Amino acid sequence: MTLMDEKTKQQVRERLAETLSGPVELRLYRRPDTGRLILPGGVGCQTCEVTEELARTLVEAAPDKLQLTVIDVSEQPGEVDAVPTLTVARPGEGSRITFQGLPSGYEFATVLDAIERASGTGNELSPEVAERLAKLPSDVEVMVFVTPTCPYCPGAASMANRMALASPKVRSLVVEANEYPELSDRFQVQGVPRTVVNRSGSFVGALPEAMFVESVLKLAANEAA
Repeated sequence: MTLMDEKTKQQVRERLAETLSGPVELRLYRRPDTGRLILPGGVGCQTCEVTEELARTLVEAAPDKLQLTVIDVSEQPGEVDAVPTLTVARPGEGSRITFQGLPSGYEFATVLDAIERASGTGNELSPEVAERLAKLPSDVEVMVFVTPTCPYCPGAASMANRMALASPKVRSLVVEANEYPELSDRFQVQGVPRTVVNRSGSFVGALPEAMFVESVLKLAANEAA
């Protein structure tokens, strides 16, 4: 399975040549692909191979800025449970932006956006929002459920990623809802984008910046109370 034709690859190369300023580290956690085999849970992976292909294509598009580390969790267990998992981080910083599942369709644009912002574009949050995030008393996980065909999902996922870039206390987790039906059922995902804060309260929709951050902070405060 090939996600990008040569024309698209060239467009990605040209875009990254213009938008990347600093280095970005990518880490892909995967298992061997199952192909058509049906294996017990935790043994194989149906989309890991194509996710690695996508990640390597990105690195080939900007080899001087992007670095990829591939980790086979069947050989090095412990760091992550779900595969494929792709993280985006600035060198020397912990991975606070995570994509769980194959980032195809509209999700691919979200990955590009995260890489560009981590490279130096920045989080571009308003000063008021950045100030509120700087005062966070405890860690916050912002988990956004998305699907490849949802045109509104990149807005919500990008907001979560921007919050993670703005504050070391925020972790962003973008989950492909169709690939993880048990997780989607657990958090009652019936429409996307659905944002779950600290695996507790949630809201639906791609909200404007101020409303999105306010909703996240309110749910985080309620969960901590």
